[in-house]
Amino acid sequence: MTPPHPAGPAGEDEAQQKLTALRTRLHAGAQALRTPGDWAALLRTTALMPEQDFANTLLVAAQVPGAVMVRDYERWAKAGRQVRRGEKGIETFDVPPRPAPRRPQDDREPGDDQPLPTWRDATRTAYVWDVSQTTGPPATVPVGPPPPDPAPAGLWDALCWLARREGFAVEQEHGAPADGTVFWTARRIRVLPALSAQEAVWALAHQLGHVLLHDQPGGHPPGTTTTGCTGLRKAEADSVAYVTCARYGLTPAGQLAYPESWAGRDPRAQPAAAVLSAGHRITTAAAGVIRRTDRILRGDDPAPAVPAPAPRPAAAARPRPVPPGAAATPGRAASRPAAGPPPDPHPRTRRILTETRDFYAGQLAGSWAPEYLASRGISAAVASEWHIGYAPPAWTALTGHLRGLGYGDDEIQAAGVAKPSRRGTLIDRFRDRVMLPVDDEHDRIAGFIGRVHPDRDSDDVARYLNSPESAVFDKGSLLFGLSRGRAALARGAVPAVVEGPFDALAVTLADPARHVGLAACGTALTRQHAELLSRAADLPRTGILACFDADNAGRKAAVRAYSLLRPHTSKLQAARLNAKDPAAIFAQDGPATLRAILREQREPLSARLIDARIGQFEKYLDHTEGIYRAMHSTAALIAELLPGQAAKLVSQLTGGRNLALVDDLANPVEIPELPRIAAALPAETAYQVVRAAVKLGFDATEVMAEVANTVTRDRDARPPKGRALARHGTRERARPVPGPEPARLAGASFPLQPLAPPDIAAPAVTSRVPRPQASAPRRSARR
Repeated sequence: MTPPHPAGPAGEDEAQQKLTALRTRLHAGAQALRTPGDWAALLRTTALMPEQDFANTLLVAAQVPGAVMVRDYERWAKAGRQVRRGEKGIETFDVPPRPAPRRPQDDREPGDDQPLPTWRDATRTAYVWDVSQTTGPPATVPVGPPPPDPAPAGLWDALCWLARREGFAVEQEHGAPADGTVFWTARRIRVLPALSAQEAVWALAHQLGHVLLHDQPGGHPPGTTTTGCTGLRKAEADSVAYVTCARYGLTPAGQLAYPESWAGRDPRAQPAAAVLSAGHRITTAAAGVIRRTDRILRGDDPAPAVPAPAPRPAAAARPRPVPPGAAATPGRAASRPAAGPPPDPHPRTRRILTETRDFYAGQLAGSWAPEYLASRGISAAVASEWHIGYAPPAWTALTGHLRGLGYGDDEIQAAGVAKPSRRGTLIDRFRDRVMLPVDDEHDRIAGFIGRVHPDRDSDDVARYLNSPESAVFDKGSLLFGLSRGRAALARGAVPAVVEGPFDALAVTLADPARHVGLAACGTALTRQHAELLSRAADLPRTGILACFDADNAGRKAAVRAYSLLRPHTSKLQAARLNAKDPAAIFAQDGPATLRAILREQREPLSARLIDARIGQFEKYLDHTEGIYRAMHSTAALIAELLPGQAAKLVSQLTGGRNLALVDDLANPVEIPELPRIAAALPAETAYQVVRAAVKLGFDATEVMAEVANTVTRDRDARPPKGRALARHGTRERARPVPGPEPARLAGASFPLQPLAPPDIAAPAVTSRVPRPQASAPRRSARR
């Protein structure tokens, strides 16, 4: 029974405060899921309560551990049971009910263009009680201990029928890696015949998880399978299988991963939000499996009338739009899959965009675009595969085409493919441009990027023109190339973040098995882009490769990319592009050259941050004090980038003491802590230290000492001006002491294995700090 709230603003404030507190508790509960055992226990509760929203299941399990069946006050009363006096209700979200099915045997909700309600749609809290908090006639819990038989009779057949409803045939044959796989193009699920009954159910339920959650509306590349699934996709499929097995009393055959392995553990990556998002997807898919399988096992739906599927081409035929007022025929209606991408709230806009894409593709031949694409190394076959087209120069060529298909002007303009002219008439937004379609996270077309003729490149004409912001085109959450590269990313390819769409094309075409090029659409990299990448790839394992230019704009892009991507992975590298962008290398030097650069010519992305920080002092580097300030600022940056555990260890080694490199007479000082500090630095930090030393002409040990001082003391503290001049004073004041040069350290083993093959050997770092060159560093020493 939901306690009533007083009317008026005071009651609304109280309800909102309760919701806020419940959301806080929910995120804390999601954050507390750390081990596979924690996740498995929650999935067992999900199997008991498939009708509950995932968020409510988590709240129930946290408040009443061991709960098996929860209902509100009225539902328990209708079942003949009463809540015992004094029992405290379990606080949950009052999630709006699911839409009623059209028919009792139909699971597809009406309003397929609307997403299912979740806890986020709740406007107040609700209270439920577990069966253990009630009295009355016995209540039958749908899940019990494992039965004596290996699996309930008919469960395998029920899952096979469910697969057929989704358009997949199930076969028990040899040739499937591991225990099973999905052949996407052939629409087949293959399970090994030698598995036990329980293992076979697990394998089939795991592959059904992939079908329900990871199928793509536009099809998959030929030969794509679910073999070797990793990261979030594997976790989701395993969880669907676990819930299914737990529902029917089977001992799960697979092992669950640690939640932090797919949700992350860095607070900046918002692991609780990742858990809640994945949990909702898993619960929705598993609930669909349970609802249908329960009906089949009860005999309510013993043989769903679904014909055996036949192999289909990779790209399914696209439905033509229905003109306004025309009745939809069975042949033209397209139903949404039961699971996978969320329902599209803008189906007619997508149809307009699909028709626009097909129109542009039909205009490609006979224009200047094929010759231009060929000059960039893009063949006709690639252009067809990527749906590259051409927008003709006429003012209303596309608008007239769409009107002829029955679309109204308001719809055409809302789709972002036309705009009002100065006279108020509707004209095409894109004219005389090469057109690149952009798909969203769920592989649905969202808009376009148009490239102007190279002869018209000028300050007055935008080189690239994007679709305007609309209900379906949000450039802050779209990555060009993600849709085409999703399967490769799932197999372990490295995402390569580039600056433009043709750069993304070049990277993917040059090394399709190892790298996937991804470009933002007319904006800088955003937090949403980083989250997209974290969902599409196993970033802690694959890392990310940044392919930015070495100019000022590229440095700024690298700094922003590092701050956004670092919460998702520690493996951040940058490609050395030799003053060219990937598209230019691909077109001028060939795919093999670009492929070799992507694989072999890399450096830590943090090196670009070091260069950017030093670049801020460029005009002061002719002066000794300016060089010192640049080094101090760069050391502060390196200390800021230092992982927390390493920073703590450095602080412990120094004991909070400032490391003095020279005494008042400019004589070198013995620093016994320095070798241990060098050993405590991560390899990437050592690279940053050496790079800063080489760029500014310092000894690496001096930069390292400044980093340690910044960690242990006030980061803004600077030595007295006289001390700085003593380090970089005249030859009479400070005679240089022989010691390892920064270049030698960079090529040797300071303090760990080098990132590049050494050119020469160098002595190890000693506790005796060598003094820097007496004269100011030469500018030629800075690259």
